[in-house]
Amino acid sequence: MLNAQGWFTKLRTWLKVMVRSSGGRRELLILKPPHVPQMLENVPGGQMNLLPVSALKDPLRVEVPMWLNSDPSKGKETLTLFWNTDVVEQRIFTAPVTDADLIMHVPASRLGEGEPVLKYWVEIFSGTSEDSAPLILTIDRQAPILASDNKVQPPPEVVTGGVTVVYLEQNGDELLATLPAYDTPQVGDRISYYWDRQLGSDELVDVLSLTQADVAAGTLPKLKYGGEMIRERGDGPRFLHYRVDDRAGNQSAASTVLQLTVAATPAPRTLSWPNLPAAKGEEETIVLETGSLEKDLEALIPEDAGVGSLEPVQMQWGEPGQVGAVTIQGAPGTRSFMVPLKHVPAHSGKTIPLYYLASGDMSIKRQVRLTVFRPSAPGPQITEAGSQYLSLKDVGEGVHVTQDAWGLISTDQRVTIRAFAYDAESQLQEHIVLDQHAVTEPEMLAGFGQGGTLILPRSFFDTLKADITFYVWTTVSLDGGQTWPESGNFRTSLTLVP
Repeated sequence: MLNAQGWFTKLRTWLKVMVRSSGGRRELLILKPPHVPQMLENVPGGQMNLLPVSALKDPLRVEVPMWLNSDPSKGKETLTLFWNTDVVEQRIFTAPVTDADLIMHVPASRLGEGEPVLKYWVEIFSGTSEDSAPLILTIDRQAPILASDNKVQPPPEVVTGGVTVVYLEQNGDELLATLPAYDTPQVGDRISYYWDRQLGSDELVDVLSLTQADVAAGTLPKLKYGGEMIRERGDGPRFLHYRVDDRAGNQSAASTVLQLTVAATPAPRTLSWPNLPAAKGEEETIVLETGSLEKDLEALIPEDAGVGSLEPVQMQWGEPGQVGAVTIQGAPGTRSFMVPLKHVPAHSGKTIPLYYLASGDMSIKRQVRLTVFRPSAPGPQITEAGSQYLSLKDVGEGVHVTQDAWGLISTDQRVTIRAFAYDAESQLQEHIVLDQHAVTEPEMLAGFGQGGTLILPRSFFDTLKADITFYVWTTVSLDGGQTWPESGNFRTSLTLVP
C-alpha cells in the first residue's frame, strides 16, 4: 500500500494541465476530481482515500462534478469515466446534463486490491476536451495476519501464579498484557480484546485503536485489564483472546486463547470501627460534647483496620439522607477524614452512626452520642427601641427587627422570630415576624433583618396598652425543622410606653 508521500507523488504524475493562449492571455483548465461517497475520511498517517470492504460488494458509485460552459444544444458533449487507463462508462449528451447523469458506477469486478486511479474525461460542444484531476483510491482486502504465536502475553508470574488479590494491590489494581506483533499494523486498526468466563463467550473488555504515534514507534499498546472488571467477572479459569479489524473492515482470525487462573476477590473481612479523637470513650458508643467544639472533627480509619493502600475509601457521618449527614470521599490510602462542623448541630441530643467503606465493604459502625447543642447569641433587637423600653410614638407603621448569627449556624437550620404579649384581659396577642425560615449563606455571616427586611407592624402594638411588657423570641431548629425547642433560644423583653 502507498504511504502518504508515495500517494502524492503518484497524484502529481497524473495531473494534466491544459494551457492555451488567447489574445496573449494564458488560462489554466483543471476539472475537479470525481467523488466517491463511500470513501472513508482520511486520518493522519492512515491509508489515503480508503474504501471500506462493505463498499466492494456492489458497483461503486462515483459522482462527477458538473463542468463549466456546458451547452449540449450546440453540439454533443461526452463524459468518459476511467479506472486506471480503462474506460468503465461513457455517456453522450445532446440535452442539458442533469444531476442523475453525473452519477456513474464502477463494476464490482474491478474492485480488486490496490491503489486504482479514478478520473474522467469531458469533451464539450466546442470540441474542447479535458481530463479531470485524478482520485487515487486505496482498496485493502487483506485482513491483518496474526503471528503464529499470538496469545496475549501477561507477566510470567501471572501466567504461572494467576491473577491474585496481592498482584492487583501491588500493580495499581490492573493487569497489563503485551500484544504480539502482527503483519503490517496500520493507523486506525482496532484491537478488540476479551476476558471470558466461559470459553467462546466473547466478553469484551475494550477496543484499542492504533494511532499514528503507535505505528511510527513500531510498538503496539498494552492491553489493560482493570481490577474492577476482573473482580466483577469473578474467580476461576478465565480465557483471554483478541482479534484485529483494520480501518477498511477486514477482520483477522481470532487469536489463540490464553487461560489464566483468577483469585482476585478479597476474602470476607471485618473492618474495625473508626476513631473520633474529639469524642470520649473507647467502646462502640462514644460521647461528643458539642458545646466546646471549635474546629472540624477528624475521623480516622485505624492503621490496622485491614484496608489496602489502593482501595477506594469514604467516611460516613450520620445516616445517609438525613439532615446533617455527610459522605466524605477519600483518595485510595486515605486514613484521615474531616467532618465539617456545620454537620454537627443537626444531630444535637441524638445518637448517630459513624462508619467507613473500603471497596464497598462497610466497617463496624461507631455510635456517636452528641450532647445537646445550645446555640448562643444576643436576643433579637428592635432598632427603634432603647435597652428596656419602646415608645409608641417611635413605632410609626412598624418597627424593624434584627437577630445576630450564632456559633455553628448552618443552612441545615430553620429560624422563627415571634413577638407576643398579654393584653389587659390576659389574652395572648402575637405576630410571627419570621416563620420557619431556612438559613441562607449570607445570613450565616450577617444575621437576619439587615437592611430593614424584618418588620413588626403597628397593628401588633395597637392591641396593647401602655406599660405592658411584650416579648420577641428567636427559636432555632437545628435539624431542618424536624424538631423545635419548647421555648425561644434567644429572647428579648421590652416595655411599651406612650
